[in-house]
Amino acid sequence: MATVLWITASFIMLYLAYPLWLLANQKNPAYAGEQTTNGIDSVSVILLSYNGKRFLEKKINSLMKGLSGFKHYELIIIDDHSNDGSGETLNRFKNEKGITIIGKKARRGIPHSMNMGMKTAKYETIVFCDQRQELSDNILNKLVMPLAFDKIGAVSVCISHRDKGKSVSLLRRHENFIKSLESKTGNLIGVYGPLYAIKKDCYSPIPENIILDDLYLSLRILRTKQITMQEDCLVIDNNFSLLYDYNRTKRYLAGFWQILRDKNLMAGLNAEQKLMLVWHKYVRLLIPFFLFLCYISTGYMATRGIGHIIVFGILTILGIMALFPNVFKTHFRMKNFIRMNVLYIIAFLDIFVNNVVLNRKANFNYDKSTVHE
Repeated sequence: MATVLWITASFIMLYLAYPLWLLANQKNPAYAGEQTTNGIDSVSVILLSYNGKRFLEKKINSLMKGLSGFKHYELIIIDDHSNDGSGETLNRFKNEKGITIIGKKARRGIPHSMNMGMKTAKYETIVFCDQRQELSDNILNKLVMPLAFDKIGAVSVCISHRDKGKSVSLLRRHENFIKSLESKTGNLIGVYGPLYAIKKDCYSPIPENIILDDLYLSLRILRTKQITMQEDCLVIDNNFSLLYDYNRTKRYLAGFWQILRDKNLMAGLNAEQKLMLVWHKYVRLLIPFFLFLCYISTGYMATRGIGHIIVFGILTILGIMALFPNVFKTHFRMKNFIRMNVLYIIAFLDIFVNNVVLNRKANFNYDKSTVHE
């Protein structure tokens, strides 16, 4: 029991040391001292749509309002063969100036839509956008500004730690803190998928089997350019509990494993970037399993005294309450943290049994709304 607790505490401390390392390695912005007189006046926004009928009209109007501040612009909407009536909404915009709508005849996934959008785009500044999230004012102008500097290849928004219902997510706040520090090193490990801007010449076609397209593309860009985050460019998403389900967790794990196994992708990163990728994305994935071992150890110790029985019982109840938020409406600060860890453990066991023990190939759909953070 003591050994398990010590190892778990060591991994947690290792992960918590990451922001301290980032603070010690902060640099001047990539464009510090670089002069530019060329603003961004031409933008292609690529809106990736699938079964988003309830979001589309509001999102299109929001994007067109933001694009009106540019001299030249276009909104390209790629619909991945929706079956919820999205086509009816999109048809209302098909004759509007500056809007191009492409409806696919079969569902091919987000990487395919991204590649198609890039082939269609006329301008050198590209913005990829999801359908679900709400956007802060003047977000497009502020988002693309850093791309005027040569060393910047991509710019990410920041996902607000306050959701659409004004609830605060401590996990989101922590992730934003980490990404903010990474941004100040010039090596943001992964843009936020719901909205980000890139230079067209930094884009390379994404294989259609890639699960975490935003992370994959970010790592490709970091080979030659830097990535930053505009903290005042906020997108507002749904409540964390509504987004973070089992399928999403399973896809994340499969996506991280896919990235790690891509030798060509990893070979393109320098030593510092590899360290940041492993430290930020992979070390934290080990924590749930050590916490699970602590839980099992507590269960074993429950046979030795009433104190351990009480602790084991409390942990079990909290885990059940966190795992089924729609059944247990009680809110406590650690609920999402516990739920996330439980889902990771179950997903890991699922993938391990099917892919390793039973040698079955993982089958994942391409619903982007369950992939991006």
